Amino acid sequence: MSFLEKLIEFLLSKEVITTGITIVVSIIVIKILTAGVTRVIKGSNASSIAAKRRNTIVNLFANIIRYLIIILAVIVILAAWGVNVSGIITSLGVAGVVAGLALQDALKDIIAGCNIIMDDYFVVGDLVEINDFTGYVIEFGLKRTKIKGFNGTVLVIANREITSIKNLSIKSSNLYVTISVAYEEPNEKVEKVIMDLCKEIDKDKLVIKPTEYLGINKLSDSSVDYYICAHCKGDDQYALNRTINKLVKITFDKEKITIPYNQIEVHNGK
Repeated sequence: MSFLEKLIEFLLSKEVITTGITIVVSIIVIKILTAGVTRVIKGSNASSIAAKRRNTIVNLFANIIRYLIIILAVIVILAAWGVNVSGIITSLGVAGVVAGLALQDALKDIIAGCNIIMDDYFVVGDLVEINDFTGYVIEFGLKRTKIKGFNGTVLVIANREITSIKNLSIKSSNLYVTISVAYEEPNEKVEKVIMDLCKEIDKDKLVIKPTEYLGINKLSDSSVDYYICAHCKGDDQYALNRTINKLVKITFDKEKITIPYNQIEVHNGK
């Protein structure tokens, strides 16, 4: 028998065909699963807490199913090549104990990840603060969580290390803003302008109820500090704060109200 005939016979053997079919079917199933998860996520309302929680759970279980498909595919391929799969599965009991000792951290990560889901600590898309790092949860897996900060920095943290976390997206936020004005400006004029400014702030879509003027908060060294409180969702506070700062600058320039800043006086000696 020639080499070519032997090669054809090998490629058409039961073992090779079973291996090929198993690999192809596994890839197709994983791709269908990934496409389905993507469709679910894109078809949901990203601003809805329930939708974000659903997406997080869907992603987590998609990862679990993907690993199970790979494991099953390996078992089928080994069985096709005559490997005693039942013996391997039986030995996994002993090996599992050894692996459990060796992979304690990984198991802790998985358990912690399940607890995060069950206790609803956060979901993908939430704004969170952990270990003095603030950002949006961009990925949540069996072993780790990825959080992207405002400057683009990505924090990758093991799930077992998430012992305390602030979820800034769960409840509405009271955004307190200090508006500093020079002492020379008349109080009546400044208060009227600020109250009109509060009405302008309320036109922003991020505001969930009327902005409040709280009065003079502090007499600083070089300014009178007026206080306002805006109300928004927790993860909108940074965007709204930037909008308010812009409105303050535009309004004060228009009304010719001085915003104090550090100045240096230079005296020429004679």
